[in-house]
Amino acid sequence: MNKYIFIGRKKIEHYNGLTIKADLGLHDQITNRLQMELPPGSIILDFGAGEGALTARLNDCGYKMVAVDKDEGNFKLTDADFYRVDFDCDQEISDFVNSHKSLYDAVLSVEVIEHVKDQWRYVQQLMIMAKPGGLVLITTPNVTSWLSRLMFFFTGRFHQFADSDLKYGHISPICPWDLSLILSEAGAKEIHITSAGTLPPIYFSGFNKISLMNLLMLPLRPLMVGLIDGWCVMATARKPI
Repeated sequence: MNKYIFIGRKKIEHYNGLTIKADLGLHDQITNRLQMELPPGSIILDFGAGEGALTARLNDCGYKMVAVDKDEGNFKLTDADFYRVDFDCDQEISDFVNSHKSLYDAVLSVEVIEHVKDQWRYVQQLMIMAKPGGLVLITTPNVTSWLSRLMFFFTGRFHQFADSDLKYGHISPICPWDLSLILSEAGAKEIHITSAGTLPPIYFSGFNKISLMNLLMLPLRPLMVGLIDGWCVMATARKPI
């Protein structure tokens, strides 16, 4: 996929028959980032694994995977350790975190933090489970994208945080500045936040509202700063040794 232009409509992706419940290309980008940071054999926690598509992909890359989700019946992968944790129950989350302190070379939170009420505490919990020197990786919708900025201008709502998005739990938008601050306050070092997913400068998906918004924003693009492209943002940070 050309990173400068997208033509067509977004489709649901799969990995080995498992549904990828994330933006197009995001799992590939996460995998590439982890392969730059961690050798095969590293122990990785997928904290919010869904059906297990990312867990399966990283397992195939030689990582030792541990998956956590609230719906055991929905997790389809058989060759990874799985723990059921009710993410709506603070006690269950605390019990899991406290029993898995400093165990993982990397802790992944992929499209989860926007579902969380207390994002500060949540990031602290991710840091607790990482080994000293370990990696924490977080992705979330990019509320500073050009599309989100335009939608906020007209509606007062960020992209993917309208009333209709409540049905799948999008309750807590977080911008890159907030995410960096929260990671820093949690003690993280080497914080790096970048655009991710598939919202390039030119996005045409037929003659519809999104394509019209893209055309309206093109003249204003040179005046914008920050992470204006990318459907998501991806943050990586290190736990101090």
